[in-house]
Amino acid sequence: MNSVEYFNNIADKWNVIRSDYFEENLKFKVLSKVNIKNKVVADLGCGSGFISLALSSEAAVVFSVDNSVNMLKVLKKSSQEKNLNNIYPLKSSLVDISLFDESLDVVFINMALHHIKNAEVAISEMYRMLKKGGTVVISDVMKHNGEWAREEMFDEWLGFSNDEISTWFKKVGFKNIHVENTDLFCKGYSSKGEYTKTGIFIATAIKA
Repeated sequence: MNSVEYFNNIADKWNVIRSDYFEENLKFKVLSKVNIKNKVVADLGCGSGFISLALSSEAAVVFSVDNSVNMLKVLKKSSQEKNLNNIYPLKSSLVDISLFDESLDVVFINMALHHIKNAEVAISEMYRMLKKGGTVVISDVMKHNGEWAREEMFDEWLGFSNDEISTWFKKVGFKNIHVENTDLFCKGYSSKGEYTKTGIFIATAIKA
């Protein structure tokens, strides 16, 4: 099994599983970082729509991008039930995204970067798609030692340091870089009862 198969298998249960990992409050902290009113935005690694559904209330258009068809189906069902017509699900790898250059005002990626083997390429894709003056917002976990997550949740990275994120941002051309270590935590148990708890950071930067 790989990461895509894993998330396809748990898609219908993900909203419950996710709520055990991190607090609902995370979405409000993420959304507070940038004005999305009437903006064209993308939610990368959107899953079942934790961030996308919140974005839809103010953004003009939300491109919800994920590699899991089943996750996108859950999101589509939720958006239809809520009568939301500005969410556009898109199946795509996050290192080669089917969106035009300089087409987005804001790019969000929440708790998904650690599943991407070449995280730096994914960040360069975010830069490519953003308009000049556009904002990227990355929320993810700080470095931890929960090795079990590699096998059980197909994590490619055991979190990130502030320096790693800042270095990648600078390398692809982002400016006004800010990495905030929040007071929120991500926590989980392995199938063998191993417990991991780590902080959550929110990083923002501007395409100059």
